[in-house]
Amino acid sequence: MLFWAGSILAGVLGYKLPYWWVPAVLACAVAAAQYVLLQATLAGDGARFELMLFSLPLNLMMYYATFSIGRALGQRWGRRRKARR
Repeated sequence: MLFWAGSILAGVLGYKLPYWWVPAVLACAVAAAQYVLLQATLAGDGARFELMLFSLPLNLMMYYATFSIGRALGQRWGRRRKARR
C-alpha cells in the first residue's frame, strides 16, 4: 500500500514540482516506513534486511518513473495553456 501511495504522490509532485531530488526523498521516506512495518511483522533481522535491500531500488525506479511522467504531463499541459493565450 505504501508503494502505490508513494507512486501516486511522486506523479503528483512531478506535475507540481520540477526538483529532481523529490523522488529520492520520497523513496527513502517510504523505505523507512516499510522498515518500521516490517520490523513489527517479521522477527528475523536477515529477512527484514533483504526485503529492504530489494525494496529501496524498486521504490527509486518506480518513483523516478512516475515523477518523470508527471513532470512531462505538467510541461505538456503548460505549453498547451500558453499556446491558447
